[in-house]
Order: sequence, then structure tokens, then C-alpha cells
Amino acid sequence: MKRSVEAAEIWFVMRKATHWCRLHAALSVSKLDISISDFAVLAALRARGPLRPDAIGKKVLLTSGSVTAALDRLEQEALIERRVDPVDRRASLVYLTDQGADLIRRAHDKHTSSMEEVFSVLNAEERQDLRRLMKKVGKFAEAMHSERDPAVKPKKVTAPARERPTLPAPRR
Repeated sequence: MKRSVEAAEIWFVMRKATHWCRLHAALSVSKLDISISDFAVLAALRARGPLRPDAIGKKVLLTSGSVTAALDRLEQEALIERRVDPVDRRASLVYLTDQGADLIRRAHDKHTSSMEEVFSVLNAEERQDLRRLMKKVGKFAEAMHSERDPAVKPKKVTAPARERPTLPAPRR
């Protein structure tokens, strides 16, 4: 039982730390005059190169509708462009434009400086350890969640049978 308590405590500490880091990040990005979802999309394209819209959603944890809305906004501002995927002509790839690459470079540099404040409490070794451990836990939890076979239904747990109380007949 002690392992469960420890795991639950770690989860709660992680949840609280994530809450405050997310607020700090949201404030940082809001100062960049760009939405957090647009920032995430541009940052993913900067880090990974051209991506399909569904891959962007998976990388930045946005629904397909949110990705489409972000791509529409970014395309209208000439920060990205959609092109036919040469490998699969039914699909599209999203590319950063020069203007988009410049914007995300500047925005990312400012955001990195802002986030430096939060992580300045950790030394270089602690940062590496935290990154490694968070990736390890995150990837394992993701695999546990996504590898469940949808064809296999979870066992239905039923309460033991008990007698139903007899209700009085309705009055007429």
C-alpha cells in the first residue's frame, strides 16, 4: 500500500508544479502577442520541420479542431503555409514561412528567458535529471494509455446481488 501512497503523492506534487509552471508560461507567452496554441504550433514546426496537421496536434496536445483553427490563423498571417505532401498527395504538410520562422525564433528566445526564472532554482544536473525523469514517466504513462486494445472491453465489476426493497403501491 505504501507504494500507492507514494505514487499518489508524487502525482499531486507534479500536478501542483505543473499548474504554477503553466501559469508562468501562459503569462510569458501572452506578452509575445501570440496565443499559446499558435506559439505551440510554431514551436513544433521550428523544432521538427514540416509536419502533417495530425502530427502537430499530437506533438502539442491539441485536438484536430484546435489545430485547424490555429493553422487557419497562422496561414492568414502568412506565418505558415500548407503544401501537398509529396509522399502522400492526399495529405498536406505544414511549413514555416520565413516570417513565421523569424517570429517563433524571437518569441522562443523571450519565452526561454522567462522560463529560465522558474528553473533557476535547479542546477544543471538537476535540470537534466528532471527532464529525463519527466520524459520517462510521461512516455510510460502515454504508452499505458494508448496501448490499451479498444477491442478488449474492461471487465465489468458488479456489486453483489441484493434484494430490492418493496415499494408501496401508488395511491389512486
